Amino acid sequence: MALRKNLALMGFSTIARLFAGLISFSVLARLLGLESFGVLMLWLSVATLLALFTNYGLTTYVLRKIGSNPEVTEALMSEGFTAKLMLTALLLVCVVAASTAMKTLDWAMLLILLLGCSADTFTEFINAGFRARDRFATETTVSVIFSVLHAALLAGAVYWNPTVIVAAAAYTTSRAMVLAVTVGLMNRHIAPLRIAPLRASLALLRDAVNYAGDFGMQSLFGQIDSLVVNHFLGAAAVGLYQAGMRIFLGGFQAASILANVFLPQAAAAAESTSILNRVSNQLQFAFIGVGLILGLAQAIAAKPIVAIMFGPTFSDLILLLPYFGLLFFLRFAAAAWGVLLTATGQQGFRTKAGAMQWAVIAASAAMLVPKFGIRGWLIALCIGTSMLGMSYAHRARNRVANLGVVLGVTIAGVVCFVPFL
Repeated sequence: MALRKNLALMGFSTIARLFAGLISFSVLARLLGLESFGVLMLWLSVATLLALFTNYGLTTYVLRKIGSNPEVTEALMSEGFTAKLMLTALLLVCVVAASTAMKTLDWAMLLILLLGCSADTFTEFINAGFRARDRFATETTVSVIFSVLHAALLAGAVYWNPTVIVAAAAYTTSRAMVLAVTVGLMNRHIAPLRIAPLRASLALLRDAVNYAGDFGMQSLFGQIDSLVVNHFLGAAAVGLYQAGMRIFLGGFQAASILANVFLPQAAAAAESTSILNRVSNQLQFAFIGVGLILGLAQAIAAKPIVAIMFGPTFSDLILLLPYFGLLFFLRFAAAAWGVLLTATGQQGFRTKAGAMQWAVIAASAAMLVPKFGIRGWLIALCIGTSMLGMSYAHRARNRVANLGVVLGVTIAGVVCFVPFL
């Protein structure tokens, strides 16, 4: 019953954030145009990549640690909060120092967006405390309200002044507002966030290094893409690609939600094979089912999605959405196995597998992108994600009772996309 309630709450939150996010980016794309939208997405990707340093995988680390030992919540959250403050300060100093080597507008864009992305990492970290302590309703309420406000603020600001710098400022203002409210709720409902001793925070960073590596490998997806596409095809192609990626990432929030619901349970059951097998089966079919439904929706409804959201300027995206849909499903299938590995303490393997995945993607992209453009990059991502999923599955194969059924359903899901490619 608790699992269904949590999934329902997080599902409602996801739908609200999905629609609010899609509406805001749809308005941005239409008001800014293909080229300026591409510039904004390029710098947002750079800021997001830099913010990986401040994220450090601490959200996953906290979910697993609190899930297996709830008594450590207050100390762990304060230590993590302090560690993130140190990492953020170090990153901002480096970005400020780099200002002399950049154009003023580019540096201002980067700094503004980096502040927004860093605020997001703090919000996500604090939300892990709510999830691990089964306070999904609190997070859902905040998420729904501020998703709507974020969309309204972003759309209103760009409608008033359709420039990339105004869009960046509105984005960061919204993220800062969410963080402020989330900190207040954390102090009220879970535990006050305090500055922890430096030694304890540094020890936490050492303990979480594998989580940082794995998170970094996984989070390159959707962000480093902009740098690759811009290098080969230019800013307009970045705008086209990131329009599709906004749809992809909007739906992919469901994977994070499923992971946040299942990970504490799987971590708590890690020592019991029978319980873990039961949780694992629920987890696998939840990921596969959601991934298939949302992925096929992108393939089947490509034309109306592009027409409604972005207009005729982005019509080339119609042919790309089926590839986004296949990639979406493959990412969900791999993510299910990844949660099992994290729950059983195999984050080090995940880091190594992630590095191998990006090596495969780089090799594939070198051959495919010059010839097939954006489609080639998406195919390279599908190849790398398939490799990642197979390596995860091989490593965690003893954690799922119905392994043959899971693999069969996954293969059948891939076949469903063939007619649309």
